[in-house]
Amino acid sequence: MNRLLSRCACLVVALMLGACASQQKLTPEEISSDAAAISQDQTLAVLGGTGMVGGHILRLALEQGYPLRVLARSPQKLAYLGDRITVIEGDARDPGVVATLLQGSDAVISALGPGKHAPTDLTSSVSRNVLTAMQAQGISRYLVVSGAGVVTPHDQRNFTGWSTRQLARLRYPTILRDWQNEYSLIASTVLRWTVARCPLIESGFSDNRARASLTSPQSFHLKAGELARFLLDEIADPSYIRQAPFVFSGSR
Repeated sequence: MNRLLSRCACLVVALMLGACASQQKLTPEEISSDAAAISQDQTLAVLGGTGMVGGHILRLALEQGYPLRVLARSPQKLAYLGDRITVIEGDARDPGVVATLLQGSDAVISALGPGKHAPTDLTSSVSRNVLTAMQAQGISRYLVVSGAGVVTPHDQRNFTGWSTRQLARLRYPTILRDWQNEYSLIASTVLRWTVARCPLIESGFSDNRARASLTSPQSFHLKAGELARFLLDEIADPSYIRQAPFVFSGSR
């Protein structure tokens, strides 16, 4: 019984803190070493590009030749990339800043996660700004990193998924409520959205591709590099339009 309770407690942490795990970020050299000339005809707008997952998104997007517009409260953190990307300075909670970020973009990726000192409605308020700007500017593709504790009408969770969801509601109600509100906002639109519901996100690369399920996750681990590749794959060849798959490691 103690072992079961301990395992459930670990899974709760994985479910709720997965999308905002504070672990090792990529170095500038790791992000820019494989940057290629611009070869894609889609411009990506990225929120959360200076975070752990965001660094992997930038690395892969640059490697694949995407033009990028990246929001940063401290632009100097991305100065090492020079004119390879367009950096927009500001706060994602400012609708005007988000509207500027999205100008000329074809798709939007949000890898923002609730940190220790983040507002309690961070992800939902930012997505509200993004959705408004997308609709005003005629942009249809939106990809969002979220948590595996979020529920959708089509979930078919196994016992572990169900029990950890209940524990998550008790232990981290504010974060879960914000993620759930964000999902509801996004799902109510006619845009071509994908919400990636993630468990514990670990720092690091991986040669494996992430797996995805619309019913219940089969693993409670995911590497940041796997998640970034999943998101970029969804840009190039979408499989989960207007869906919220659980995304998890393909190596366990």
